[in-house]
Amino acid sequence: MHKTNKQIYKSTNLQIAIASFICLLGYLLIGLFNKASAQSTIPLVVAPARQTLEADPGKIINFAVRFYNTGTEPVSGSFKVADFIVDDNEGNPSFLEGPTTLSNRYAAADWVSLNAEKGTIPGTGMVIVSGKIQIPNNANPGGKYFAVFFEPETSLPSSTSTNTEAKKEEVSSVAIRIAGLVYLKVNGPISEGASITKFSAPGFLEYGPITITTEIKNAGDYHITPKGQITIKNMFGKVVAGQDLEKTNVFPGSSRIFTNKLGTKWMIGKFTANLNASYGESGKTLVATVPFWVFPWKVATVIVLGIAIIIIIIMLIIKKVGKKQKKLEKELSEEKSELEKLKEAYKDKIDELTINNTPISSFPEEEKTNKV
Repeated sequence: MHKTNKQIYKSTNLQIAIASFICLLGYLLIGLFNKASAQSTIPLVVAPARQTLEADPGKIINFAVRFYNTGTEPVSGSFKVADFIVDDNEGNPSFLEGPTTLSNRYAAADWVSLNAEKGTIPGTGMVIVSGKIQIPNNANPGGKYFAVFFEPETSLPSSTSTNTEAKKEEVSSVAIRIAGLVYLKVNGPISEGASITKFSAPGFLEYGPITITTEIKNAGDYHITPKGQITIKNMFGKVVAGQDLEKTNVFPGSSRIFTNKLGTKWMIGKFTANLNASYGESGKTLVATVPFWVFPWKVATVIVLGIAIIIIIIMLIIKKVGKKQKKLEKELSEEKSELEKLKEAYKDKIDELTINNTPISSFPEEEKTNKV
């Protein structure tokens, strides 16, 4: 049975209404999802991200950490203290909570008390957490490292910040935490010691620049910030490039890798990379050297082949010209030989033209005619 125009019109309108409803529902769901995501994404900021304190054994020292909420919704959570260590060569801190095997040489969390254990950071607001450090009389001199962090009661996404140095060393976000790091120096005789465990460059490269890797290990009692420069000298001893070490901390008992890229693309010959750096309050030095070669062998091969081809072409041209020259000389020699033969053949006739040993050229013109 065929549908009437009226039935077709009603069916079309129904389909349009259903499609519109589905689109509207989807739009509302997406809006609610985005709103929920925005509410759950509450960025937190800590300041100072890193602070350095110094005190004598037996003293009490105060400090403060500020936690900011840049979102619009309040965030409730706990304020805690934990020791931290840096046990890799990239400077990433690891928090140590509860029973640990951390040596008391670097621990200080047990000396710290906060004015609040729980709190709420209002939207677009700030909370200041005050702390007090009671340093024991028998505390050994050197560096003590701990973190004061805020742990929200609900999960928060980790920061998307691209500030690598702050992310690695100064600001630590572990899951739903944000922390301010505290470097405490207990005054007294401190041992300073560091060594270069690695200073390397590729032995051979086709092109520059050169990537030089330096690893410095801190064997002292306090973190150090090595200062210095890496230079590259050519085979004649001339400095062709130089770059400073990145200013970053190397914590006690750990090492840190520094990466420098020096030089230009076009470098040819043998080069030497030299490290000259200092560290600590006494300005102890760190020195290292590594040789390497740079030679663009592909380009050189093409140039050599090009020169060889040009030489071969020139030699072929010279050879071809030489053959032509020899051929001409041979033809000239043959013509000269034929002329000598003709001269010999007509020699008797030439002698007959001489009368009384007088050349025919000495006779008068009319006599030469008669003689001939």
